Amino acid sequence: MPIYSIDYKLPVGNRSQMRKALISCFLNEIPGTGRGNNASRYQYNVETYGNYGIYLRRPTQLNKGFDFTVNVEGMYFKKNKRYSNPSHQDIFDALSYCLHTYPNEYNAVREAIIDIYNCIDANLSQINAYFRDYEGTEHPIQVILLAIKWLFMEQDCAYWNYSGRKMLFEGLKEYGLV
Repeated sequence: MPIYSIDYKLPVGNRSQMRKALISCFLNEIPGTGRGNNASRYQYNVETYGNYGIYLRRPTQLNKGFDFTVNVEGMYFKKNKRYSNPSHQDIFDALSYCLHTYPNEYNAVREAIIDIYNCIDANLSQINAYFRDYEGTEHPIQVILLAIKWLFMEQDCAYWNYSGRKMLFEGLKEYGLV
């Protein structure tokens, strides 16, 4: 089966409304007919910032139903084995670099994270800060902020009955990033 590519825009709303809209989109997927090449695969193009794209990939290796990975097109986050989907540690490292390298800009980054957590459409255009990838190349911090938005959504889909997005937000707090 081919990889289906879908452009998706998350509607404005509260946490519950956004989760419901995203899961409803997933419910329209065509079923697979087996494993490997017989599985249906999806790429949801969800954000762009300059030359960067954020996309969701389904299904994941973990097969958790509504789970997905958040990926950044054209970027890699790992040193040993290259992945396009940033881990929470990759997010913490990128934000820590930004905090220490661009301290005068970081309050705007912090406010954007809090807005995103609270399901408010954050204005990212005024932020002038960067993070480094594993090769030392700087990229706009907006890429990480958009990835965070979708990592929050991933946690709301996979862990709704627990704390959902709060898990990542608490991690950001522990690192002093919000």
